[in-house]
Amino acid sequence: MDGKLSTTPRIVDAQIHVWKASTPRRPWPADAIEPQRSVPLEVPEVRAVMTAAGVDAALLLAPTWEGGRNDYVLEAAAAQPELFGALCRFPVADPEAVERLADWRDTAGMRGIRLSLNRGDVDGQLAAATRSGFFRAAERYRVPLSIYAPGRHELYADLAQRYPEALITVDHCAIEDDHLPLVDAITPLLDLARYPGIAVKASALPCFLREEYPFPSIDEALCRLVESFGAERVFFGSDLSRLPVPYVHLVEAFRDHTPGLSDADRRLVLGEALISWLDWPLPAGADRMPHPSPSTMEL
Repeated sequence: MDGKLSTTPRIVDAQIHVWKASTPRRPWPADAIEPQRSVPLEVPEVRAVMTAAGVDAALLLAPTWEGGRNDYVLEAAAAQPELFGALCRFPVADPEAVERLADWRDTAGMRGIRLSLNRGDVDGQLAAATRSGFFRAAERYRVPLSIYAPGRHELYADLAQRYPEALITVDHCAIEDDHLPLVDAITPLLDLARYPGIAVKASALPCFLREEYPFPSIDEALCRLVESFGAERVFFGSDLSRLPVPYVHLVEAFRDHTPGLSDADRRLVLGEALISWLDWPLPAGADRMPHPSPSTMEL
């Protein structure tokens, strides 16, 4: 296969939502949005899917419909730190909570904070986070921020200019739909490469495509992103709960069907860059020889 590595690199998924059903003892907010699937995606299922696809580790994130809670993802990350890290929700408007960011690394399993700025009063949320000192504290204490603000490239640029030492990841390439070809959709993002504190999560990409496996547009988009940002600032991710294709196919698309990337760049994109960006002490492990997957055997 074009672009296939002779040995399998360490693969780390930059985003998987996990959640539990709403119950009287653990209820969702009354105004919760509809979940991405009717059956909750829980950690045991994620672990099995990762194993089948040859994925070594993943960042777990509670979805917005669960509210602002982090208990499930932190529990999984603390119990299996060799497999999981947690991207946490945070009360960005609360000055007292912001003061505690100085000790964020004391929270077992926490690897950063996720901000969802794609619904509601985004400008109001940003203003509240600024007034509370959240962004300044995140910059000072090197808290990695993972921000989903589709189409709002000026927002990322403004944050990078105001907080030049902050670590900011652009989630899902700042894309929301498949209205544009993938390469055209990422083009406005490339200008943000000038800011060294901005990285890109190349996640959920099949959600924005109208093509079949092995998704040639992903290779083209990755080449453009790596050319602009460098492979050290481009991260593989799935957003598994809304993925419209088999997980193993997405993993293979990045691992085996990216002829435009060098082996070194591909290894960075698949996981090594994310590990470094987050200062994530995952066990090193040795490269593994590739094993046949169902789709590989069919080709």
